[in-house]
Amino acid sequence: MSADGTETKADKPSAIVAEAEKQEKILNALQAVLDPEIGLSVIDLDLIREVVFTPDEAEVKMVLTTPFCPYGPMLINQIQSVSEQAAEMPVKVTVLPDHWEPPPWLR
Repeated sequence: MSADGTETKADKPSAIVAEAEKQEKILNALQAVLDPEIGLSVIDLDLIREVVFTPDEAEVKMVLTTPFCPYGPMLINQIQSVSEQAAEMPVKVTVLPDHWEPPPWLR
């Protein structure tokens, strides 16, 4: 803050830092979202592949454990809801066509 009490450019966090903080909030919040069949979080199962930001929204890119996962729609909605609360902005969830491989510690 400057001597006259106004906020200076140096006081504001950079866009990169703000984005990293939002990403961390989303990933931490998603730790609570569990795959109902396996009982582990979507983070521990490595289902979340990327979180990207535009000025208007965030996008969570993910994979499902199986292409026709019966809980897929419920899981996607839960991921979107939890992410929006954490990021305090709209979040779009994109399911990637990638094949899911269990993390090494699950093999």
